[in-house]
Amino acid sequence: MSDRGPTLITTSWDDGHPLDLRIASLLARHGLRGTFYLPLRAVADRLLSPVEIRELHAMGMEIGSHTVTHPVLTRLPRRELDRELRDSRRILEDLLGTPVTSFCYPGGKFNRTVARRAALAGYHVCRTTIGFQTSARFDPVRMPVSMQLFPHTASTHYRHALRYGNWRGVWKWRRSLAGETDTERLASAIASEVAARGGVFHLWGHSWEIERFALWNKLERIAASLSSLEKAVAVTNRQVGKAIGGGVAAAAGNA
Repeated sequence: MSDRGPTLITTSWDDGHPLDLRIASLLARHGLRGTFYLPLRAVADRLLSPVEIRELHAMGMEIGSHTVTHPVLTRLPRRELDRELRDSRRILEDLLGTPVTSFCYPGGKFNRTVARRAALAGYHVCRTTIGFQTSARFDPVRMPVSMQLFPHTASTHYRHALRYGNWRGVWKWRRSLAGETDTERLASAIASEVAARGGVFHLWGHSWEIERFALWNKLERIAASLSSLEKAVAVTNRQVGKAIGGGVAAAAGNA
């Protein structure tokens, strides 16, 4: 009997730009799910309206918090940090009428204090930008990702690994992923590994960035490829967190 674990496919998208609705439609066409992390003030020139946020949620996508003003949380005094964490969650919950328990650190910047305060604020999953990770075992307040939908250079990957001490991730990228920088080939390599061994494929990005760099066709092809993976389960970030302790079936049934 194989001891291969389950294959989970999740995506997440930051900054709450109105183009998030286009991403949600694309994901839905391919039977995929997404968690959309929304600040309450515009980061990339425009912000989803309350009506659009409800529409996004009604499409089966998860809404997560991305603070009120998108600050660098590691620079804030404790009181301001707690306010950013608390108020963003409360306002989104009032808008949607449902719990908001997933959070994304603005700019990927966090430390032990920030992670602890996020957990105390009621978040069950806090997503980072620590890449090239596919294990289903991780600290929920330091949720890693597999890759960003953006054509990063090799030097960018090395700098990011140095910043967060992500030696395991960058070693995996160099050794088992051959240092690939093309986004589609990289997605294919990571997805193949997850399909063979089990784990989590977590794609993330920004809708405004996809528009700016004309990446929509790449996203379409990656989504089509992910949706064709045998026995893969499409889940939100919150459902990945549930799957860690409650099993894939329980997670998929409790969005």
